[in-house]
Amino acid sequence: MARTIDKIKQLPYHCSDCKHFISGLRCKAFDEIIPIEIWGDSESHKTVLPGQKGDFVFETDKQRDTMRVYEVVED
Repeated sequence: MARTIDKIKQLPYHCSDCKHFISGLRCKAFDEIIPIEIWGDSESHKTVLPGQKGDFVFETDKQRDTMRVYEVVED
């Protein structure tokens, strides 16, 4: 028999959560806009990338957002 359970899911961080974020699509690490690969997975920016400025990587002091989700599980 299936039942529904509720869970608290942690949401991913976004570039706007990083302390090096400026505004829009800009941050201190890139001259132009944040590369799409980083924008879509900001937490992956853990090391300095070729072509970026300085030694900026993703850093945040913000608490991670959460969301309540409901899942159907089989017993």
